[in-house]
Amino acid sequence: MDDSRDHETFPVLPKTDEYEVLSFLVRNRGERFTLSEIAVHADVNEASAPETLHDLLEKNLVEHDQDDYYVDSDRAEDIKSRLKSVDAAKRLHETAPDDDIYAVTDWEEELNSS
Repeated sequence: MDDSRDHETFPVLPKTDEYEVLSFLVRNRGERFTLSEIAVHADVNEASAPETLHDLLEKNLVEHDQDDYYVDSDRAEDIKSRLKSVDAAKRLHETAPDDDIYAVTDWEEELNSS
């Protein structure tokens, strides 16, 4: 069964306010929080919290009801899994060697002489 989400890039990257807010809301699924509470608990700047939550709402990752924000409990496990996946990809990228240790010197010349 082809799930189109498997082919989409997850729209939230580690070490961003969106990531911190979404992670906090996923960890606390089933609870609702105000902008101020989210800013404090997710350790994001209170001035940037409204824009961050607006972006997450636009991406359909969080829900909003009156003054409260939350992650839909039915989607929380999927979002948590996707957050773990982008974490793993970032760690893999950060630990990859930045030199070309396996490269063969003058490989292009060797190929052309064959």
